[in-house]
Amino acid sequence: MTAAVRQRAPSERWRDGPGKLAQIVVWEDGAARQRRCKWGLAPREPYGDPISLLRSEGRTIVNPCLIIASEFEVEAGMGSRRKRYSVRLVTDEPFFCFAGMWRPATDDWPEAFAALTTEAGPDVAPYKDRQLAVVRPEDWEDWLRQRRAVEDLLRPFPKGSFEVSA
Repeated sequence: MTAAVRQRAPSERWRDGPGKLAQIVVWEDGAARQRRCKWGLAPREPYGDPISLLRSEGRTIVNPCLIIASEFEVEAGMGSRRKRYSVRLVTDEPFFCFAGMWRPATDDWPEAFAALTTEAGPDVAPYKDRQLAVVRPEDWEDWLRQRRAVEDLLRPFPKGSFEVSA
């Protein structure tokens, strides 16, 4: 499983918004496979914005994916005091994976994904009340194959698991 993620793990920064192409991992034909897809599911309304983030709580997960990244950003503050912070998982690996859901291409929309969010853990909570849902490496296959409950797989990380910098 880890080999499928490491196959071409990019050192992408998670800064760009909907429309960005990103490397994801899906479970297909009995194996983990990488794809490069558009960030942002088709909007619910014509001419609406793509759906880039989904709350994980209470959600039925369809087509789970792992989104490979090296960091993500949170914004805190209002107006001119608004500031961006980079968040990295403290790990020996150059990357980690977010939980997401992907959808195959349709006639109207390319193959795409949205990232899932959870309540912010102790390292991110001083800056934001939500954060991207990070999946632990030992849970990657269970996430993709939907072998355990979402709440178990997306449990909070302990304090000191993430490094936050301006």
